[in-house]
Amino acid sequence: MRPLGIPTMLDRGQQALHLLALDPVVETTADRNSYGFRQKRSCVDAMVQCFFALRSANTQWILEGDIKSCFDKLAEDGS
Repeated sequence: MRPLGIPTMLDRGQQALHLLALDPVVETTADRNSYGFRQKRSCVDAMVQCFFALRSANTQWILEGDIKSCFDKLAEDGS
């Protein structure tokens, strides 16, 4: 049995310091249309962005695909 990985106060303090140091850098250099795991961004923000992007584009088709296990299958046939 593995012991629980409960962070100590020192670990939590170091994590907070890293967040304070790296978060401004990440927010300025990251893609402005990235919404996953970002502070002050939500699924609603992503849906609004999709709405505006698709509304202004002259698209006839929107394709949706499921790539579950796609890379597992590529290695089997030698491609």
